[in-house]
Formats: sequence, C-alpha cells, structure tokens
Amino acid sequence: MLIDFHTHVFPPAIAKRALDGIVERTKAIYGIDQDKSFDGTVDGLKAQMKRTGVDISVILPIATKVTQYETINRYAKEITSGGIISFASLHPYQENVNETLRQIKADGFRGIKLHPDYQGVYIDDEASVALIKRASEMGLYVVIHSGEDLGKPAPFHCTIDKLRKVLDKVDEDRIILAHMGGFNLWDDVEDMIIDSRAYFDTSVVSKYMDICQYRRIIEKHGADRILFGSDTPWEDPSDSLAFLHSAGLSGEELELIEHLNAERILFG
Repeated sequence: MLIDFHTHVFPPAIAKRALDGIVERTKAIYGIDQDKSFDGTVDGLKAQMKRTGVDISVILPIATKVTQYETINRYAKEITSGGIISFASLHPYQENVNETLRQIKADGFRGIKLHPDYQGVYIDDEASVALIKRASEMGLYVVIHSGEDLGKPAPFHCTIDKLRKVLDKVDEDRIILAHMGGFNLWDDVEDMIIDSRAYFDTSVVSKYMDICQYRRIIEKHGADRILFGSDTPWEDPSDSLAFLHSAGLSGEELELIEHLNAERILFG
C-alpha cells in the first residue's frame, strides 16, 4: 500500500494554464524545469498513480483569495472518490471562517490546506493561529506549506521561527508540515521543531535535500510522524519513493511512512 499525502490537481478547464504558470515561475526564480508528464487533471493523476504504484492520493487545494473557498471546496468534494481523497481549503482572512470550517467538517473532509506564501498571510498572524486552533478543535487536520517555496520569491511566510511560535499555541498532533518540516530550512527544523508532535511529509525534497539529513530528521522526529508525499506536479512520486528507499530505513519504518500513518489520519 502506498499513499501519497501531498498532490495537486486542477479543473480541466484551467489545468494547462495553471501548470504553465507554475513552470514559468519556477524557472524564472530558480532556473528549474518542472516535470511535464502529468497534465494536472484528476484523470492525469489517476494515470500517474497507476504508473507509479500509488494506491491513494490526497489532494491539497489552496484558496489563494478570500472569495475562492466555495468553488474550491465544491470541486474538492466532487472529485473525492475511490483512491482520490481531497482536503478542503479556506483563507485566514475571510469573514466566515468558523461557518466554513463547520461546513467542511459536515462535508466529511479530514482536513484543510494552508499555504502562507500563496495566501499572503504569515503563519503566526493572529488570523492564521485562530483558524488553526479552531480547525484542530473540530478534529480537522491542518496541512501547512512550511519553509521556502519554489514558485515564490522571498519573503517567505512560514519560516521555522514563526512556526515554532504557532506550534506552542495549537494542538500539534493535528498539524502536518510539508517538505520535511520546512523546505530548504532543514537546519532550522532540526534546531527548533524536531521535538514537536506535528507530522512532516516527504514532498518535493529528493532533488534538494541531503540524504543524511533526510534520514537524521526521520530518526530524530520518529517514523511514526512522517508521511510519504510527492507534491506532484512538482515532483514525480517515483522520485520521492526512490529517495525514501535510499535512506536505509527498516521495513517497519517504511510501512509507517508509506501508508500506516496516513491510514490513521484518513480512516482512524
């Protein structure tokens, strides 16, 4: 069993435009060409899952504007079926946060995704903290983009020092931090949040992270708090899995990371 806990898709009408924008921004800022084998649609994701051996993909939509949440969450609900499980999203600055969270819970979503850089809100902003607190109180998980972002220039809105302040105020067990705790800020992850109860996912680090540090963070943080993720279309799941398997972990640790931890969150 393999569960990819960090994927993205777009409605067919906008998928090509959205992916083209991602490719252009990433190349302009970092000089990196993105994988173009995945077309960004649900059907494309299903084909990729078949090719890479992924049994379940968790989709993480992002409401980048205060007006987007209804459309995004409606689509997220529509595509959740079989091996596709979508989280919901909302913007910290929208007026009806509590009402939206109640609806998200009633619709059966297991959690929400926040992306401080794309939403333009610092993670330790009062509105972000209040949203995370309320979501966790309702039993929802909160996936947070942490660290730098390949498609956005500095300043970054979720640095590890800011994140540390937030983790001190919320239910850490309901927090999932993308990119091994904080993309390209892994020294800070080891210094400041390695002892937290938050989950880390493995998404989009295989080309950027030293394998020794990758393994060290898993060992220090605990394999029971790590989730396999790719961040497709930024990284192909086969590359994420190959990197995980190169870390020299035990079979028991791999099982936890590849599916058991995710099953506890999604179905527990």
